[in-house]
Amino acid sequence: MQNSLNFIDGLRIDRALKFVWQAAPQWTALSTLLLIIESVIPLATLYIFKLVVDHLTGTNASIESGSDFQSLSILIAAALGLAILSNLCNALLGYANEMQTHLVADHMQHLVQAKSINMDLAYYEHPKSYDKLHRAQREAPSRPLRIISGMTELALNSLTLVGAFALLLMFDWIVVIVVLAASIPVLIYRIKYAEALYQLHREKTASERLSRYFNEVITTAEKAKEVRAFGFGPLIANRFSEIRLMIRASLHLISGQAYRRQFITESTAAFAGYGALAFIVYATVQKSISLGETVMYFGAFQVAISSLRPTLSGLAKLYENNLFLSTLYEFLNVPKSVPDPLHPMAVPRPWRSGLRVENLSFHYPGTDRPILHDIVMTIRPGEIVALVGRNGSGKTTLTKLLCRLYDPDTGQITIDGTDLRNFKIEDLRGEISVVYQDFGRYHMTARENIMLGRPDIAPDDPSIVQAAQWAGIHDYLIRLPKGYDTVMSRTFADGEELSIGQWQKLALARAFVRDSQLILLDEPTSSFDATAEFEFFEKFREMARGRSALIISHRFSTVRLADRIYVLDAGHLIEQGNHEELLALDGVYADLYRQQASYYQDESQSVNNNNIPALSTAFSK
Repeated sequence: MQNSLNFIDGLRIDRALKFVWQAAPQWTALSTLLLIIESVIPLATLYIFKLVVDHLTGTNASIESGSDFQSLSILIAAALGLAILSNLCNALLGYANEMQTHLVADHMQHLVQAKSINMDLAYYEHPKSYDKLHRAQREAPSRPLRIISGMTELALNSLTLVGAFALLLMFDWIVVIVVLAASIPVLIYRIKYAEALYQLHREKTASERLSRYFNEVITTAEKAKEVRAFGFGPLIANRFSEIRLMIRASLHLISGQAYRRQFITESTAAFAGYGALAFIVYATVQKSISLGETVMYFGAFQVAISSLRPTLSGLAKLYENNLFLSTLYEFLNVPKSVPDPLHPMAVPRPWRSGLRVENLSFHYPGTDRPILHDIVMTIRPGEIVALVGRNGSGKTTLTKLLCRLYDPDTGQITIDGTDLRNFKIEDLRGEISVVYQDFGRYHMTARENIMLGRPDIAPDDPSIVQAAQWAGIHDYLIRLPKGYDTVMSRTFADGEELSIGQWQKLALARAFVRDSQLILLDEPTSSFDATAEFEFFEKFREMARGRSALIISHRFSTVRLADRIYVLDAGHLIEQGNHEELLALDGVYADLYRQQASYYQDESQSVNNNNIPALSTAFSK
């Protein structure tokens, strides 16, 4: 079944043609015209040479006579004109193909990027999905060039081949049939090789992704410190080599078989072709054709043979390109599991009753393990709510559902009584500011890093500076070489690197600049020291005034400032209330709080015994 699908995909030449036309219609039209002209020129030149030879052998007058030489000069000038026209077409075709290739490559990248942006988060959390994405990304940069060059070469050679066969048909149709029949096995084996190569790439996608990952570990800055500190670079390099060796072994087996078959079939085709040539020579010896016709047919045979090999190769390459192009369409045709509603409702602004989670249960796609069970909670306008629980209790998963990165299995989330699934996803997320624990660190300017929270604002909008001031990063940014326009990475020239705490402040500024009604903070101060954390939450209440906020934190100095606290345990909501109420309840929250408090008390005693002021005093305020 898979092989039959592969064969059909390989025959879908219409997709490649449509794809190229959509990307570069003007250049494609110009290329087509130039190809037609260039394919006719060799045949027209052959005909002129026939006339020259016939003229030389068919006249009794001296070739030095004026009229005779004048006639030959006109034919030679015509041949020269065709040669110059061929050179011009070839140069223009190269230029057109260059422009066409860039446009097609950019078009393919744009399609992959647009689809990637709109893909559900679930797609990026499944290994088979990553395989599809990897195949699409792998083909996007190189496949357009191969498609353009392959189609150009195939069109030129096939048009020339058809013209050459048309001339040979004037001699004897048997010559054409023999040459074509001998070429069929060559084409079949090349197509089989293309299918085997395509199947190998699909089967080895996961291995290729793993080898690329190992390569990134030892060649990029992200892991450079640990690679050198622990000295495990050679180990990773060996793992990379082992995977590449396995991939090469499979490729060696397929290629060896393919090229042995190619030698046999092409040698057979050569015997048939030169047998046909012998037939033309025999006809000349028998005087059944003129010397000029012999030159024309011999030239047509040479044109046919020189065009046949690249035509067969081009057909196989086009078949292969269509197979690999199917990986792009396989990715582009992935359906959304979190779709927009057909008739979306407007998101309320401002919220009146706020956000409510009603009997929500959820498990990640592709797994059977439930993450959340019958969750019921409310976040009212202007209210700061904290979410507490041990690692793996489902806290971050709940924030993903609030942003509608996933939809719940059962239950619903509503805003002012309306299910989130009735809002356009873009509009819903426009009302939410998020800072995840694994926030993005983008290799862009500081200004752009903040603007990402609100992409529609102008670069000189004063809210950018206000956000940085609120997050406590402004004073550092203005001291950089280019201020806010300094690139936040030493990967690029004139860039600067931030500490993890400074990056976190930049991420908070990105959330602050967004004019949203709900703020989601997942461990927002995990990289802050105690003093910076206390200062942040002093400001946070000002930022959150009139907005709802949900904070996930393991630091109880943060949690205790919330108006209401929800406690999750193994996906179940087991406790709720404010700090004092939960301590009085003496449940999971109180136990977690006492564990953390005892740690800070021990640290405080240790520090005070050495006559150093305790940093943990901020946690008692």
